[in-house]
Amino acid sequence: MSGSPKEKLRTEAGSEEAGETREVYLRDGRTLVVSDEGSEQLVEIRNESGMLELKIKLTEQGPVLQMESVRLQLKASEAVEIEGKRVDIKATEQVTLASEDKIEVEGKGDVVVLGKKIWLN
Repeated sequence: MSGSPKEKLRTEAGSEEAGETREVYLRDGRTLVVSDEGSEQLVEIRNESGMLELKIKLTEQGPVLQMESVRLQLKASEAVEIEGKRVDIKATEQVTLASEDKIEVEGKGDVVVLGKKIWLN
């Protein structure tokens, strides 16, 4: 990047409904956009064609993270934990669970497994 970072920052003042928008131009054509949407604040990263890659919506209930990408990787040397009132994992092709140690499935209620064929050992 050449020049002062302040030169890369452009502030656009919108209407009171739209709020204020700030854009920072990043390398490789990406844009960091910070804006207001009603009572919520948005932080977005868009690619060179304007498509959304990452959105953080700051709501009264807390932040909401949305990512749209070709691939998502999470890697930790110790643990990855997902906790929520509800967790959904959906795939159009395959879901794989693998472990070099044991895998546990525990449900306080019913455990339902549906499939065309269910293979157990």
